[in-house]
Amino acid sequence: MTWATVPLDGFRWESGTPRVYASSPDGRRYFCPRCGAQLALHTARAPLTIDVTVATLEKPDRYPPTRHVWVRNKLAWVRTDDGLAQDDEETL
Repeated sequence: MTWATVPLDGFRWESGTPRVYASSPDGRRYFCPRCGAQLALHTARAPLTIDVTVATLEKPDRYPPTRHVWVRNKLAWVRTDDGLAQDDEETL
């Protein structure tokens, strides 16, 4: 999944109100109440930002990835040989 990390204070939902799921004591996941698509993640580990799922954006091609995260957990058929930085886990 590709995420766009944006400042929380400049973020707003364009339409509708997502449902919220507390996926951990520190994290809240936002999803579409109609189709169930995951829209965003906010975590207390990075309280000033919100991660938005790029695939749910109106023009996702505007937000290409800049790094790969959790590469030690990737499936064997996933290719990460595009020259982007690779992190074994998230480093906030």
